[in-house]
Amino acid sequence: MRKSLMVLVVAAMAAIGFAAPAQATVNAVDMPFGMAYGNSTTTGEIHFTDGYTASVSGTVHAASGARRICAYGVNGSTTSGLICSPYAYAGGPNTTLTGSLNIPKPGGVVRVYITMYDENNSGLARLYCTRSGCTREY
Repeated sequence: MRKSLMVLVVAAMAAIGFAAPAQATVNAVDMPFGMAYGNSTTTGEIHFTDGYTASVSGTVHAASGARRICAYGVNGSTTSGLICSPYAYAGGPNTTLTGSLNIPKPGGVVRVYITMYDENNSGLARLYCTRSGCTREY
C-alpha cells in the first residue's frame, strides 16, 4: 500500500507541473537593418536561428572616403567573434558582409551590434538588433 501511494503522489506531482521544466523554444526570425552616415549607407538582414547562431548579410556603400561594417553577437556578458566586411571606397563598388555569429549558451545570440567604420577605423554609426527590431545608438 505504501509503495502504491508513493507512485500515486509522484504521478500527481508530475501532472500538476512538478516535473522537469520543458525546454524554452525560440523561433527563427529575419530582421532587416539599415543605417546611414551622410550618404554612406548599409542595408542587410540578420537571420536569428532557433539555435545558437545569427547569420548576418549586408551591403556597404561609401559616398566619401572608405566605409566598412563589423558585427558581433551578445548574450548577457558573452560575446561572439567579430565579422567585418571589406572596405568600400567612394566611387567604387559596394562591398558585402556575410557571416555567422555563434554563442553556445541558452538563447544563443540575442542581440547583434553593427558598426560602420571609416578608413581610420573610427566608428561613425552603430545600431543593435534583436528579434523584435533594431535601435540606432549613434
